[in-house]
Amino acid sequence: MALLILYTVFIGLVTLTPNQLDTGPGSFIAWLLEFLASHRVTAWIDYDMLEKLANVGMFIPFGLLMALQCGRSRWWVGWVTGIAFTCLIEGTQATLLSPTRFGTISDLVTNSLGAGIGAVAGLIAMTLWPGPADTPVDHEVR
Repeated sequence: MALLILYTVFIGLVTLTPNQLDTGPGSFIAWLLEFLASHRVTAWIDYDMLEKLANVGMFIPFGLLMALQCGRSRWWVGWVTGIAFTCLIEGTQATLLSPTRFGTISDLVTNSLGAGIGAVAGLIAMTLWPGPADTPVDHEVR
């Protein structure tokens, strides 16, 4: 539960601060884009694609942690909560942070996709490695 809370706060800090991550010359993102462009296999990854991949990647752990928290029978709550969370984020960016941040449908879709992937990964993990809660309890008095 603590990891889920910390990760939710992390997403909030990344998405709900007035300024975006530094993308100017000399920034990590500029270096990464230059690095990707210099290799034939990854040259197709431009800023827009990197942003979409980052949005998906940022919400995979959220969906995973939420699904693990909710359990195997309610794994889908990780996906639904991820969709609700990204709606809140994009709405806040579009209204309260509109001079510096932009809420977009693309972000809504990619964040939701990431939460869904994470929730399904959580379901798979819980199915492959059932925890103590999934083990039948022996109520026989001895």
